[in-house]
Amino acid sequence: MTRANPKPIAHGVDPGPPKLASLIDADVIRRAGIVALILGSVLTLANQSGAIFGEDSVQVLPLVLVYLTPFVVVTVSQVLGIRRALLDAGRGRASVSPRDAFLATALSRGIPLRSLLLGSIVGTVNTSIVISAALMDGGKLADLPTALIGQAFVLPMLFGLVSQAISYRRAALAIGRRPQAEAQPLSI
Repeated sequence: MTRANPKPIAHGVDPGPPKLASLIDADVIRRAGIVALILGSVLTLANQSGAIFGEDSVQVLPLVLVYLTPFVVVTVSQVLGIRRALLDAGRGRASVSPRDAFLATALSRGIPLRSLLLGSIVGTVNTSIVISAALMDGGKLADLPTALIGQAFVLPMLFGLVSQAISYRRAALAIGRRPQAEAQPLSI
């Protein structure tokens, strides 16, 4: 379980947002690793099926990126979701019921904007790496598959949105189960 121990608010003073790195633990890494293995394998089958089942050669850089990207996106998204739930709880706004619609959570609390920004950053980095590698190998920009470039932007946005919403809900529900004055670490 993810443990977050937000500083208690002393004398009405807000201690500020929790540090992002303090929200990364074994559970966050484990969940990100599982998603990366599943998604990376599916995308490898889809994008490099010729190398797996045919005569084509494996493209190493895209293979690495297809596993690394979901891992990074899901890790960062979980941390952002947990952090937002902790901040909202400090402001008295992190109430989520298990009966609330998932889509309502996913489309609120700044999650779409953070997902768009994260997907744009990750997509730009991935595309820059792939374009640089292709040009260094003597390729041409016209030869780059546009579907893969689109995938580099869309998938991080989508998985960032889903992962942030799940993490926000998990954290908000855990916060809601704690007594107000409890100083124990938060299990998410």
